[in-house]
Amino acid sequence: MDSASTTAQRRGRLLRKSRSGCRDCRLRKVKCDEIKPVCSNCRRRYVSIHCCDWTTDAPYNGGYSYRSDAMHRLTEESRSPEDMAVQEALKYTKNAPTHSLTMHPRSEANTSQWRTLELRLMYHYTAVVSHTMPDCNGASTRAWERTIPQLSFDSEVVLNPMMALSALHLHAHSPNDSAMAVALRRYLDRTLVNHRQALSNPGGSLSEQLWLSAVLITHVYWLLAHQTQLNEAYELPISTMKMLEGVSILFARNNVFLGKLGYGPFEHEALPQIAPGGELPMAAEVQLHGIEEDLTYLLDAFDIVAMPEDVKSIYVGAKDYVLYHYRAFYSGTATKTLRRFIVTMAVRCHPRYRGMLEKHDPLAMALLARMLVLLRGLDFAWWVSGKGEYEVVERDVRGIRELMPANFRWAIDWPCRVLDGDIVLNRD
Repeated sequence: MDSASTTAQRRGRLLRKSRSGCRDCRLRKVKCDEIKPVCSNCRRRYVSIHCCDWTTDAPYNGGYSYRSDAMHRLTEESRSPEDMAVQEALKYTKNAPTHSLTMHPRSEANTSQWRTLELRLMYHYTAVVSHTMPDCNGASTRAWERTIPQLSFDSEVVLNPMMALSALHLHAHSPNDSAMAVALRRYLDRTLVNHRQALSNPGGSLSEQLWLSAVLITHVYWLLAHQTQLNEAYELPISTMKMLEGVSILFARNNVFLGKLGYGPFEHEALPQIAPGGELPMAAEVQLHGIEEDLTYLLDAFDIVAMPEDVKSIYVGAKDYVLYHYRAFYSGTATKTLRRFIVTMAVRCHPRYRGMLEKHDPLAMALLARMLVLLRGLDFAWWVSGKGEYEVVERDVRGIRELMPANFRWAIDWPCRVLDGDIVLNRD
């Protein structure tokens, strides 16, 4: 009896759960080893965590607002240049639901629902989303189809933005699915927190995980920047343009390592090949000549010859960029290549060109509208053209027209005629 009693007591001690573990472990209902300042569970689960929450009171609703935490972290006084990408991204989180998204649901039923949702998002990413994405800044599409899913198993820095992208795709195609809207904000908030923590890691080198996280975030915010919002006027996606520059800064931090993995900065990508003059089909030559006449008329109407030489060169450079890629379009350049050059025009042109766009300069916006509308001549790609409330081309071109002073709205007539079907961009 004494032996049996002793065995039972030992078993009771072995099975008894700690009531003084960190808050995260208590809410997840897992055993905490109580190693301070960071327990083993949290060390494995989170990036660059410095201390667990050892308070004994459970937070209201079993969680806290990741949006608030992200905003707090990204408004600190000390910011490195590469943090600009994340700082700009956070401006769009103001449209997130005002209630806190529960990070660790309290009930087993809710936990089961989130796990089911996570499986759905993972499956949707691997089966659908990964096959729709472009080459990953120099790497092949295998980065989307294999590298990102594989790294996500060991890194929340990659997992959360991957889940956010999958939720965004589902929400764009199923706008009435409220669960996807909540999931998008949930994983996006986690993404921003983890990304900021990884960026602020002192002395830490740029990992492949952090690089891919930046690429994923940029793709998510390209579409979020075009999301239709009630009672909000259109604004150019300047923040996404700044995020693209942030991606370049990140690459420069460890370009040798990332280069060996096959990645490359987008601004160093060689321009697409174009056919010399006179070698295009007659129909293509006629359309291209009409586009060139429109661009020439546009610049003459703004009287750029009377402008200072440095300003004139910026406009001429942007006009040449637009015309070059229309010629590449009619020369048969691959669609996936053209898409990348179209959406990155603002950061591939002169650095001051983006500043002109920020100030809603009419001529700068008119040139951008002519570049973006070329997407209408290409096969549809969700990641760049959006869908539903995230639609890109129509919203950008019509929105730019609304930003124009009334006496300059004629400058958007040509792109609007493309949208209306009066002008058909066809290279077949």
